[in-house]
Amino acid sequence: MPPSRYRHSLAFCLIGALLLLASFGCARKGRQQPQLRWVVDPNPIRAEQIKLFNAKYPDVRVINDPDAGPQRVLTQLAGGVPPDVFAIYSPQSAALFARKDVLEDLRPWVRRYGIDMNMFWPQLDGFIYEHGDRTKGRILGFPDNCGTYMLFYNRRMFREAGVPEPDTAWTWEQFTEAAKKLTRRDRTGRTVQFGVVLPPAYLLEMFVWQMGGSWFNEDGTLCTVDAPEAKAAFEWWASLRRTHRVAPSPTEEQGLAPLGGWGGSQNLFKAEKAAMIVTGRWLSIEWRQNKDLDWDIAPVPYGKHRVGMLESKIYAIPRSARNKELSFAFLRHLVSEDDEMLVADYGDGMPSVEAYCRTERFLFNPAYPRERRNHLYLSEMEYARVKQQSPWIQQLDADTIREEECDRIWQKEITPSQAAANIARRVNAIIRRNRANPNLMD
Repeated sequence: MPPSRYRHSLAFCLIGALLLLASFGCARKGRQQPQLRWVVDPNPIRAEQIKLFNAKYPDVRVINDPDAGPQRVLTQLAGGVPPDVFAIYSPQSAALFARKDVLEDLRPWVRRYGIDMNMFWPQLDGFIYEHGDRTKGRILGFPDNCGTYMLFYNRRMFREAGVPEPDTAWTWEQFTEAAKKLTRRDRTGRTVQFGVVLPPAYLLEMFVWQMGGSWFNEDGTLCTVDAPEAKAAFEWWASLRRTHRVAPSPTEEQGLAPLGGWGGSQNLFKAEKAAMIVTGRWLSIEWRQNKDLDWDIAPVPYGKHRVGMLESKIYAIPRSARNKELSFAFLRHLVSEDDEMLVADYGDGMPSVEAYCRTERFLFNPAYPRERRNHLYLSEMEYARVKQQSPWIQQLDADTIREEECDRIWQKEITPSQAAANIARRVNAIIRRNRANPNLMD
């Protein structure tokens, strides 16, 4: 081991020793306070989830460590300083941790405590199980929330523009025409209200599905976004900004409204500078902060086929966790009824346990009387898919390539179709390299 890496590992070992002493260690016998370090995003709901857990386990101190990036967690694991529970935000990241064999297989714990895994939405199998296979795969973690993408719209802006509210799923053509009518410009031609916030580039995968295409082939050995169906999806998506000018440019996003707070540019909808946005229920946490915002939801617009995208995350336990009994108690808490209904009330997506989504409390919460159509979140689950993945490319590399090529669209260096072809070419080059030498994956 090179000297620099040796010093790096020694530092992590010292940190790990200090954490162990703090958690269990050298205080007077019988007076130690157990600690549980939870690596997860800093969503405001975390404090409430910890409070609920402490009602059951008042002697445990739960520390919310707010950086949940996979590379940081892997560094902690390599240095012998494992978190007790940590969040994994995609099947691709879960596959990375599983491949490195650093996750506790939860199957023995599930059997021990008699947990019915059928309680989760079946669409979440791709997150929960290794290779998405509940009959063979290890159980990698438990999800506490999930959500499909929806069309959120401003009812006041619709009324003022004379645009009927969507009572069913719109096609892309209907959506685009509505966005044109909802875009307003002043006498100088400057846009003061946009029809839509441009959907993020990561939603291109959903739009590709809607045209009958796919991001990867079935076994993940080929990126297929250079196919005509995928190029059509890229062209439509980019036309919202480039051709029809119903979605703001990056510069216009910055100039229209302050973008502080969770949600970034998507807060243009909260600031009533855009009439529509495609996102998930988790951002209703932000919408509720504007008491004058009169919003509602509809199914996501579609191309040739109705297909949606499902987001979720799982909470996992490292194999090297110090107190797995306590870690699993926390996992059980995160999928308990009181925590799941907190998710429902808070607006942090939908509960991962299907039965809790079908309660009267979820379908209509009197505290938020404007949210009258929560049943649509459930019906959209019928069309929801989990993001595709390839075992032959790191997701960070694939995401970086997609973002770089899409940025070139806005710089007018390439067309949307060329961006799709470039993504396929660059991703496939990495896949070929990694298949020839799998050690490069690490």
